[in-house]
Amino acid sequence: MSEAVSTLDPRWRSISTDPYPLLIDGRLVPGTSGSTFPAISPRDDRVIAQIAEAGAEDVDMAVGAARSAADGAWGRTTPKDRAAALGRIARLIESHADELAFLEAVDQGTPIAAALHGDIGMSLDSLAFFAGRALDLRGSAAVLADGSGVHHELLEPLGVVVEILPWNGPLWTGVQRLAAILAAGNAAIVKPAQLASLAFMRLAQLLLEADLPPGAVGVLAGPGGSVGQALVRDPRVDLISLTGGIETGIRVLGQAAATVKRVSLELGGKNPNIVFADADFDLAAMWTTIGAFSNTGQICVCGSRALVERPIYERFLDELVRRAQALRVGDPLDPATELGPVIGRDHAAKIWGYIDAGAQESRLATGGRRYEDPERSRGCYIPPTIFADATPACRTAREEIFGPVLTVMPFDTLDEALAIANDTSYGLASGVFTRDLDTAWSVSRRLQAGQVYVNQWFGPVLEAPSQGYRQSGYGAVGLEKYMHGKNVYFGVRP
Repeated sequence: MSEAVSTLDPRWRSISTDPYPLLIDGRLVPGTSGSTFPAISPRDDRVIAQIAEAGAEDVDMAVGAARSAADGAWGRTTPKDRAAALGRIARLIESHADELAFLEAVDQGTPIAAALHGDIGMSLDSLAFFAGRALDLRGSAAVLADGSGVHHELLEPLGVVVEILPWNGPLWTGVQRLAAILAAGNAAIVKPAQLASLAFMRLAQLLLEADLPPGAVGVLAGPGGSVGQALVRDPRVDLISLTGGIETGIRVLGQAAATVKRVSLELGGKNPNIVFADADFDLAAMWTTIGAFSNTGQICVCGSRALVERPIYERFLDELVRRAQALRVGDPLDPATELGPVIGRDHAAKIWGYIDAGAQESRLATGGRRYEDPERSRGCYIPPTIFADATPACRTAREEIFGPVLTVMPFDTLDEALAIANDTSYGLASGVFTRDLDTAWSVSRRLQAGQVYVNQWFGPVLEAPSQGYRQSGYGAVGLEKYMHGKNVYFGVRP
């Protein structure tokens, strides 16, 4: 182990020995019960911090404070005020970038280089983008056809928004959502995922320096089954926004029904990537590898199914195997690491279960074996794994694994590729690699997914928000999901 990633690393001293507190009504508090839960690092399965666990009383106080802020001081702010507030948050994140990236790396397993240049970078981009959107909020106006009046659509904040974060990329997703919520003029209550709360709980402490009115932002940590459920059921909350799995989304929908509040869900995917024989071979192989294995496959839009036209199938498979084997899997604190561990022991066990099933259903092309070296065997490390010659009926081709597992299948015709790609209960993202523009356009129109990437993977999450088909999404997206449209009609006398 290099000196940079040894236990003597001075960055470890940035982790508080006291439990990380909740943020309620502009104050950092331990939680009324005094209970805490551990932050466990997937790099070595070690407890690295304690985090205050919210209870029912804390939820009640946080929602009350948010309601007061939305109906009071924060709700009266101007777009210029809100843009300035986002700028102050951005400066706080920028000045603590190394610390926040370190916490994200040790708590979630994100490689430190990706945390610093990716997660922090996306967080700052989000704050700048939504500060600009706050200054450019506008509705519409129209003169009625018979000349009897004028219609104005006004955009107004919803009020109190609860944002439930995922554990994959919790810092940047949390900052992105928070920036949009505040830009729209709402008060926010953010609940980080229990598996990866540390970086956002540290951000909660920094937010005290952002000069926000009490209650404008609350941060509550704890189990989704208690904290999340209490937030969803509270009638004072106007919107529940969740990024997570389908099972959690179904529960949230059911619990929110009693108060008929708005719900927005970004859920999972089993995303197909169609590679035609005329594609730019190296470009397609590069993006297929990035799409499948980035963040150790723990991305909702991960390209976990590669459908490859038969004339190039074996050659393309060989290249994917070569690229997967070249990926450096290791300690997330090592700047050279490309893939870190998965989030925790339970999730790793689930992924290994899929790998065992895949080995029975298809051909294991690479990976699929546990690390035996002392460093990686202590943590939740899984090698990039590729299954070849799979059929659409294989579990690894149908179910969301959320790990570094790619299933590769051949196809002979365009219609066959589309039939396989669309044969899923999901519909979040998809990809097409071809030099033929007619093929790219035709396939893009026929793919049943909210996002289609052509000759690349990943797309703009700020400028072009999208919602998945079927079980991949529910409700509105982007800044507008955090706002009401109000129609105002003015009668005009002749």
